[in-house]
Amino acid sequence: MIHVHDVTKRFGDLAAVDRLSVNFGQGITGLVGQNGAGKSTLFRVIAGIYKSDEGTVDIDGKPNLEPEGKADVFFLSDDPYAPHGANIEGVLDFYQGLFDIDAERFHALIAKFGLPLGKSIGTFSKGMKRQVFIALALSVNANHLLLDEAFDGLDPLVVDMIKNEIIDASTSGKTIVISSHNIFALQKLVDRFVVVANGRVSKEEEAEGMGAEFVKFQAAFPAPITEKDIEGLGFELVSFHVVGSVTHFVILGGKESAQTIKESLKPLFIEPVPLEPDEVVALEMLLAKKGGSDNA
Repeated sequence: MIHVHDVTKRFGDLAAVDRLSVNFGQGITGLVGQNGAGKSTLFRVIAGIYKSDEGTVDIDGKPNLEPEGKADVFFLSDDPYAPHGANIEGVLDFYQGLFDIDAERFHALIAKFGLPLGKSIGTFSKGMKRQVFIALALSVNANHLLLDEAFDGLDPLVVDMIKNEIIDASTSGKTIVISSHNIFALQKLVDRFVVVANGRVSKEEEAEGMGAEFVKFQAAFPAPITEKDIEGLGFELVSFHVVGSVTHFVILGGKESAQTIKESLKPLFIEPVPLEPDEVVALEMLLAKKGGSDNA
């Protein structure tokens, strides 16, 4: 269990993480939020790379800055270090000096990904480099893995392969936290989402319930309507825009709210439409900015 309590990390006048509290337990958690929300800073605080200005982090009851706590966490940054000119074996040798790594598993994953052992990883594409370091992370003998933008630069087939490996790793009791600004990449992988906005947790939700509070409608009205027309019916409006003659809006509430809108605003038509996965995080961000959801 990773226990983060009331943590703040400042850079000058900016609080990148602001009085944030959250727990990460066994299984796979998606840490989502727009770029700059504080995800990477939170990871670096948990891993002990940054020391928090306020608050505490415990790893299975041990302070994260003490050797016993720090040794059981592996943080894979979005731009991991590799020795200049090193090939895959050179990367493994370097990290074996820092972490307890299952070299047999690492080699098996490298073979599965089809990566060339002899070439300098400086010649690799962004996606190939990412695969090397994901193989490394999944081979470290640590119970807590922090993967920052794990799928960035990877093609869909590789993503599916890596997701399966992450799921296998989670069955051994590991705590795996994966950050992303793209909720779509985490669909059908994580057990739980934690949404971060402005350095704070704005929402925690089991995966199957993510976005369930939002209802998106498209409608056409005899005369143009405004946001105030929707809000005047007692709904909390999250987003509103008009494309041609069709009005698109998202509210908090159930699909039965369409009946209220029909009776009051007399639309020519109105229908609920599904939310795209990447829309959900954007809506959570909008809601956080409105002050409608702040659990920090």
